[in-house]
Amino acid sequence: MEKTNRYSVEYEWGNVIFYQEVEAMTIQEAKERIQHAKINAAIRAVHVIEDVES
Repeated sequence: MEKTNRYSVEYEWGNVIFYQEVEAMTIQEAKERIQHAKINAAIRAVHVIEDVES
Protein backbone atom coordinates (compact mmCIF):
# COMPACT_ATOMS: atom_id res chain seq x y z
CA MET A 1 0.00 0.00 0.00
CA GLU A 2 1.19 3.50 -0.78
CA LYS A 3 1.08 6.05 1.99
CA THR A 4 -0.46 9.34 0.89
CA ASN A 5 -1.57 12.43 2.72
CA ARG A 6 -4.31 14.92 2.03
CA TYR A 7 -2.92 18.45 1.88
CA SER A 8 -4.55 21.86 1.80
CA VAL A 9 -2.56 24.06 -0.57
CA GLU A 10 -2.94 27.84 -0.41
CA TYR A 11 -1.82 29.57 -3.58
CA GLU A 12 -2.10 32.89 -5.36
CA TRP A 13 -3.06 32.88 -9.01
CA GLY A 14 -4.14 35.96 -10.93
CA ASN A 15 -4.03 38.12 -7.77
CA VAL A 16 -6.63 35.86 -6.09
CA ILE A 17 -5.96 33.50 -3.17
CA PHE A 18 -7.21 29.92 -3.62
CA TYR A 19 -7.29 26.85 -1.37
CA GLN A 20 -7.31 23.37 -2.86
CA GLU A 21 -7.16 19.89 -1.34
CA VAL A 22 -4.63 17.57 -2.95
CA GLU A 23 -3.69 13.95 -2.28
CA ALA A 24 0.05 13.43 -2.58
CA MET A 25 2.92 11.53 -0.96
CA THR A 26 4.98 14.64 -0.06
CA ILE A 27 4.55 18.38 0.34
CA GLN A 28 6.72 18.89 -2.75
CA GLU A 29 4.45 16.64 -4.81
CA ALA A 30 1.39 18.58 -3.60
CA LYS A 31 3.03 21.85 -4.71
CA GLU A 32 3.95 20.38 -8.09
CA ARG A 33 0.38 19.20 -8.72
CA ILE A 34 -0.93 22.74 -8.21
CA GLN A 35 1.81 24.34 -10.29
CA HIS A 36 1.27 21.82 -13.09
CA ALA A 37 -2.44 22.67 -13.24
CA LYS A 38 -2.04 26.42 -12.66
CA ILE A 39 1.02 27.78 -14.45
CA ASN A 40 2.64 30.68 -12.53
CA ALA A 41 0.72 29.91 -9.32
CA ALA A 42 2.57 31.20 -6.25
CA ILE A 43 2.34 28.63 -3.45
CA ARG A 44 1.79 30.41 -0.14
CA ALA A 45 1.30 27.51 2.30
CA VAL A 46 0.79 23.74 2.48
CA HIS A 47 -0.90 22.03 5.43
CA VAL A 48 -1.44 18.33 6.12
CA ILE A 49 -5.14 17.63 6.62
CA GLU A 50 -4.98 13.86 7.21
CA ASP A 51 -3.13 10.68 6.38
CA VAL A 52 -4.81 8.51 3.76
CA GLU A 53 -3.90 4.95 2.80
CA SER A 54 -4.66 3.85 -0.73
